Amino acid sequence: MALLGLIRKLGHPLAEIRERALKSILCKVEHNLISCVELVQEKLLFIYLLEWFNFPTVPMKEEVLNLLSNLVKHPSAVQHLFDIGAYEFFSMLRPNVDPDLQAEIDGIMDGLFILPSDGSSSYHQENETRPGYFPQDINNLQQTEVNQTVKCLKFSTFPWLPLTATDRHVLSSNESSLRSSNFTLVWNTCELLEDVIMQDFPPEIFLHRPKIIQNLLSLLNLAFGRDEQPRLALKAVSCLQQLCMYLRNRLNFHRDPGFFSFKQDIVSQNSSLSYSRETRGTHHSQNTSPGSSSPRPSVVGHIGLRPRGDGQDWDTLSSSESSTVPRPSIHSPLDMVQTDLRELEIEDTLELQFQQLSLPQFCISVLESAVPLLRTNSTQITVQVLELLAEVVILIRDSLSEDIWDDNSLFALDLKLKLFVVMDSLGETISYHKNNVNSEEPDMVMLVHHKMSFVSISLFTVRLLQTLLPVEKASQFLPESLMTALFHISLEMPLSLDYPNIHETVIAYLEQLNSENYTIYKGTAKIVYSLDCSCNFMTDMEKEGEKNLFELVEMANQAIFSLSYHQHFPLIKKIICLCSNIWKSAQTSPLLQEEIQKVFLRLLSYPLLPVKAESYHCCLEIVQNCLGINTVAISGHSVSHEVNFLLHPKVLYEMCTFGLQESKDGVLVGNIWRM
Repeated sequence: MALLGLIRKLGHPLAEIRERALKSILCKVEHNLISCVELVQEKLLFIYLLEWFNFPTVPMKEEVLNLLSNLVKHPSAVQHLFDIGAYEFFSMLRPNVDPDLQAEIDGIMDGLFILPSDGSSSYHQENETRPGYFPQDINNLQQTEVNQTVKCLKFSTFPWLPLTATDRHVLSSNESSLRSSNFTLVWNTCELLEDVIMQDFPPEIFLHRPKIIQNLLSLLNLAFGRDEQPRLALKAVSCLQQLCMYLRNRLNFHRDPGFFSFKQDIVSQNSSLSYSRETRGTHHSQNTSPGSSSPRPSVVGHIGLRPRGDGQDWDTLSSSESSTVPRPSIHSPLDMVQTDLRELEIEDTLELQFQQLSLPQFCISVLESAVPLLRTNSTQITVQVLELLAEVVILIRDSLSEDIWDDNSLFALDLKLKLFVVMDSLGETISYHKNNVNSEEPDMVMLVHHKMSFVSISLFTVRLLQTLLPVEKASQFLPESLMTALFHISLEMPLSLDYPNIHETVIAYLEQLNSENYTIYKGTAKIVYSLDCSCNFMTDMEKEGEKNLFELVEMANQAIFSLSYHQHFPLIKKIICLCSNIWKSAQTSPLLQEEIQKVFLRLLSYPLLPVKAESYHCCLEIVQNCLGINTVAISGHSVSHEVNFLLHPKVLYEMCTFGLQESKDGVLVGNIWRM
């Protein structure tokens, strides 16, 4: 986490902080405190090293390029640089730097196309021969290598579905329309995606060819724009939510044992070719000319049946409709395959499969783009984004396991980094709404919005943690902002009452994270429970009829913890009266007498002087009432039993030893004994 913190500072807006972070990393590399093998696993490092040249002030250009020259010799670094478009970046950067730095850039660009040798990389060899900063036995050094086996996946990618040229054109045209600057065109394209395209195509097609998804995610950035831009962002949210629902249905379809088959055809039965074969056999074109027939139903305004993206290939035909459908012509299976392969034309399937998104990658990408939208004053945006994220959590639960935190594969490391950023954003968002709730907001509408947002986002966050992060690993992987947010959630009384299971989970995480905050929570919870017992005790004492004395004594015992906060003196009088009533009867349980006596002694020895003085004053009133001449004349000697609780040795010892030391209490004790 220390290395990750330094890497993040490379992207700080202040040049001085960026420069210090770079010098720190270079120094650690020079003294072998950080190996290059560790650095090349951090994709974020390469992003910030390239962004280094995009700031207005660019110090230490040569040092940055030298570091990249050293790292580019490792295959992992080459892969990261290709992923972020480094070759195009350096091609544009080269003419804008000094001639002596152009040679360094040329070396980096050449390194991007050097194939790795069969043996170990130069960095592994270097680490085997060079001692560290602190002298060690080289034979005892254990080289840490990235494990390429991915262990954290429950479900990765859907079976590949090839597309016809017509289908590829449909997707390409919608993709380009989403990039348009014309508001109406983008809006209509989103509606077309929702109403037609996502129902015509199996939903995994959008993961296989993710450009439409990427364009929808980029539209989310318009949520804080002007005029009609937020509407476009919400429309994109709606499209993504619908896609998530279809993906969930499709995932259930693929996991259904009833549809499992060992047969692996060139053309999947769920592909667009399969749809088009069925279409040709069951539908006549409106135009009878051979050239007008399409291998697939028209995307807009088509008639008849169409394939849907919900895991069901076709709608059910009614008996009347099926009777009017002509029987398909009989073709040779070989003719069918040849026709399908011609429809595929030429498509680099291998390259496309490398570009596809796995289901976990799609989910994390949506989280990355959607979570920042929750920091808003718009209730509509908050509600729609949370509905989308609720669908995403279901997909994450079905595709990603808790083993991600122990998985050292490149795939898992990338997801962990992105999840850390998402959790950090969630923590900051929860604190943002919490602070606005606590502020003196004059607008009641906004106060309600922030309160509801705080509770709703908190619920989503905890459910995400329940899905992915075991409690025992919380202290290792939770960012500081989310730790603070969990502390705020633990103190939210309405949430604990309405969602007790969520609250228990929050407390479990809090106990693992921060002992100080957990201690504060435990103390606060104890006081809240004491206040609750105080109210219930006062209410029950006012009720007429038979009372449960054991429950009253227990509530009185708990009520004392909060006396210092409210100092409600009628509570003290009620407790002492209960003690008097219990002790005046000879048939009362000795255990009950002992328990109420403990409560009474705590009042007499209370650390706050006003509480202590009120306790002695209540005792004096009881003595005056019981032993007064008028009272004895009317009620007889039985009334004197009400002072029995004062005659016990423990009580007498407390009064004589400690009560007489206080000036005010000493006067009260003296008055009691004179009576």
